[in-house]
Amino acid sequence: MKRRLATAALIAVTLAGCYGSTEPATDVAPESATLRGQGTADNGPAVSWFEYWLTGSERDPLKVGTQRWPAGASGPISATATHLTAGVSHSFRLCGYDDDPGGTHTICAQTRTFTTKPAVEDSLWGGFYAGCCSRIDVNARSGASGASPRGSVRWYASSSGSPDPPRIFNGFVTCLAVNGTRAAVGAVGKWTQQGSPDANATFLITVVDGRTAEDTFHHVETAGSALPNCATASFANQNTLLDPQADFIVNDATS
Repeated sequence: MKRRLATAALIAVTLAGCYGSTEPATDVAPESATLRGQGTADNGPAVSWFEYWLTGSERDPLKVGTQRWPAGASGPISATATHLTAGVSHSFRLCGYDDDPGGTHTICAQTRTFTTKPAVEDSLWGGFYAGCCSRIDVNARSGASGASPRGSVRWYASSSGSPDPPRIFNGFVTCLAVNGTRAAVGAVGKWTQQGSPDANATFLITVVDGRTAEDTFHHVETAGSALPNCATASFANQNTLLDPQADFIVNDATS
């Protein structure tokens, strides 16, 4: 939701073999919306998709709903965008190109906006790659003010220079503390290697959702199974996530 916008919006997709327009979004919820458009592949096959981003963002848009259309196809186009930031404005547009050897020049239709509904629960969702071969994924939710936390944290740890098989941490969320665009999540779980138990561990992870800029992240790993305390998490040692695939969404039901 936070990626650099590269091209200016045009009033309509007008290609040699297709044209279309962006229509108003429907089914708008706190974290999802149905993006809609109209298109015609009148002189040949075409490819279409939707781009969407936080209004005002300087980062590249996300894409959803890529479809290929046969020559002569015409009618409505739709796709669902998920894991949106609650309670803010989002922009989107229909894009496409002719699906032939010379038709890879993309043109986008006019941009429209919609505002997601306010959050109904606290949440932290997202992940990033660490180096070449490791990745962390977080999916944490709770009621307002951290009530009834649930979700998972998964860390796939590997190295291009190590002959050993990867280690994988799978943990369940034990606490979540969200304050505006900041979130702390705790997880308890176990490292495994080649399917065999390796060690018990806990993670305390802090994230600052940069919204229209880069996110920041920090984690503390502790051996054993003592429950981490999200209420005492520090945001003093955050690291900026510059990887284009690094994206966290923090939603606060009380902000």
